[in-house]
Amino acid sequence: MSRVRVIDLEDLDDLPSGCRGCLFWQTAQAPVGRKSGDPQGQDAWWRAVQLDWGTPAKGIWDGDQLVAYALFAPPEHFGRLRGFLMPASEDALVLATMWTAKGHRAAGHARHLLQVLARDAIAHDHGAIEAYGSASAVEGECVLHGDFLEALGFVVHRPRPAVSLYRLDLDRTVSWPHAVGHALGEVLSTLQGRERARGHRPALESTGNQANGSPSKP
Repeated sequence: MSRVRVIDLEDLDDLPSGCRGCLFWQTAQAPVGRKSGDPQGQDAWWRAVQLDWGTPAKGIWDGDQLVAYALFAPPEHFGRLRGFLMPASEDALVLATMWTAKGHRAAGHARHLLQVLARDAIAHDHGAIEAYGSASAVEGECVLHGDFLEALGFVVHRPRPAVSLYRLDLDRTVSWPHAVGHALGEVLSTLQGRERARGHRPALESTGNQANGSPSKP
């Protein structure tokens, strides 16, 4: 039976290979997850956030296997956001990453994690959840797909050509189960087809240098 719980330091080795050691959102200097690989740096960030705010991730396990997880924290804990011209809102909790293992993507894990995250956000007096999404995001990257976020109930809050800021006001969460229904599973299936068809990576806009060395501005 699947179960949801916090991801503690001892669980970090259960993260998918592209996410273990990834510091993409934590610092503007870090490259995309598959090129990062700094487990000690990730551990240090995790400890710091736990001490200052709380555990920054929840996961779903099927037996001993981690099949889905979400990474989140207040915006001040994600160093990459400090260089953005499109910052997250002060009242929002930032959803940085959400991942579901292949073979488990029609089980509603993403929606379940978001509902758990909403409860955490409300408990910490956040009025919304925000996330950065791209229409060209592909699997394995650190930016979520805009269609995926919209299927979860997010709306575009601050549009940009490459990467937009999406927002979910928490007073709207009561309608999630009825609003999204099977739509999320259909979006995931569509995105998987797009991922196979695309061979490029999304460009994340910021004022700092990215993995490809070129600056951009959200």
